[in-house]
Amino acid sequence: MMADDIWGWIMQYFLFNFCDIIMTNKKVSIMFMGLHRLKFSRLVKNGDCSLDAFIDNKIMRYLTLIILLSSIPILFPHQTLAAEASLFFSSGHGVYQGGKDFSTRLMVNSGGGKGINAVKVEFKFDPKMLKIKSIGKDNSIFKFWPEDVKFDNKKGVLNFVGGTPTSYKEGAGKILDINFTLVTRGKVSLVYATSSVILSAEASPKNILKETRPANFTIGTESSVNSALILAQKLSGRILLQVESKGEAWYVYPNDSKKYYLGRPSDAFNIMRKLGLGVKHSIITKNKIFPLKLSGKILLDTEDKGKAYYINPTDRKAYYLGRPADAFQVMREKGLGIRNEEIFKVKDWVI
Repeated sequence: MMADDIWGWIMQYFLFNFCDIIMTNKKVSIMFMGLHRLKFSRLVKNGDCSLDAFIDNKIMRYLTLIILLSSIPILFPHQTLAAEASLFFSSGHGVYQGGKDFSTRLMVNSGGGKGINAVKVEFKFDPKMLKIKSIGKDNSIFKFWPEDVKFDNKKGVLNFVGGTPTSYKEGAGKILDINFTLVTRGKVSLVYATSSVILSAEASPKNILKETRPANFTIGTESSVNSALILAQKLSGRILLQVESKGEAWYVYPNDSKKYYLGRPSDAFNIMRKLGLGVKHSIITKNKIFPLKLSGKILLDTEDKGKAYYINPTDRKAYYLGRPADAFQVMREKGLGIRNEEIFKVKDWVI
């Protein structure tokens, strides 16, 4: 399915909801005033905003489409250039016990910039290993579904097309909750299909999907689950570098023994700050070697502009994170290289 097809669905959504757009946006309303002679204003005045009320007239239909197209810059105001978006799972690594349920969230990062307003997603899984039990759309960033969520537990596939009439410009936005039943022990992957698309929110939408992060986890025994937890606790507070992949970096948060993806410099900086512990300025200045209870923590100096420091577990010294580039540099210098087999055992999460 091409990007133009998805954009056509978005335009169709606006067409079905254009009366609301006209009535709530003064600039767009002014555009439609020129249609007074075609008696369109009478339809709006009388509250008859049904689709049948205005598509009977071909001229009305074409003018409506032209005005909707010309109003896109109003609906999506000028922003910076569209960035690189990604698809991933909130919990895609770890060891989970067979016979039980496993829940994750399908997530999107817009990459900032102009933001996004539509996606086409398909991912595949091994139906011999696990089955989709249920899906949920509560609190999804998307509000309409031109192609509703469908899954096939015989073929091992889930797909949908979703969108929103407004631009989504944040990171870690939830699309779906997915609940699996784990059937058979072994290694499992949830892999996004190459046909997946993320459209930028602009007059000429582009596919800005840059990265898809598959889920790779293990269905094991109760004993293997406990062994994985011991490994996570051993790595508590460490920054891990995925040496067998693209050098992706993760931070193992001491409070929950889960790892958080650090991504780009700005992502790493924001995550470290969100997981930071506020402390007084004296705690930062009086300790050359920090107490064990602060090992691996990120400290925020509440009395000095919230400056952030990483307490490296290997020497328990504080390293100033500064700007995003500084935080990224510390992450690389103090990171521990780790193989995929080990890093995939540590559960992950997003914030």
